Amino acid sequence: MPWSSPLQPYRFREYKAVLVASFTSKAGRVLEVGCGPGRYASFSKAEDYVGVDIGWSPDVRASAVALPFRDGCFDRVVMMDVIEHVADVDRVLSECWRVLRTGGLLMILTPNTLGFGVYDSFADPTHIHHFTWHSLERRFLSHGIHVLARIPLHLHIAWPLKHLRSGRLIYLQQSICLLGVKKDG
Repeated sequence: MPWSSPLQPYRFREYKAVLVASFTSKAGRVLEVGCGPGRYASFSKAEDYVGVDIGWSPDVRASAVALPFRDGCFDRVVMMDVIEHVADVDRVLSECWRVLRTGGLLMILTPNTLGFGVYDSFADPTHIHHFTWHSLERRFLSHGIHVLARIPLHLHIAWPLKHLRSGRLIYLQQSICLLGVKKDG
């Protein structure tokens, strides 16, 4: 197959749809924080998928710093390309932790400060925060969210490198995707 373009941003949305389908498989209640226009809800495999945002037309209009849900009411929480935009990252992570049940899963996707590519963390002037894999992992741990997996995203990495599957290159990928679990204590 001939190579047409090293950058395929439209494929990233497809990949996020696949992530949502996989992440929500066999889940009861799932919350998407910062759902925007709700384009990923249709890919959910959960029994109940709730989108929250301050704009657009979400299922629930609310801020990520004050989620209007009871403690422990979601099996999974997903946040894609949102955390870099919020003023109070720690408050948002506390709210995600609060609404997750014990054993619940959190998946966050955000641009990588150290990533190569056109769509890196500094490409968007609306990004308030810039994360590396380690800085986001430290934030997870400080909120009682234990990192289960680093999910490699090989779609956005600089073209010659995207074909290499070395674990060391994950730190240079354009986006970070962490999967964590809520544990008590």
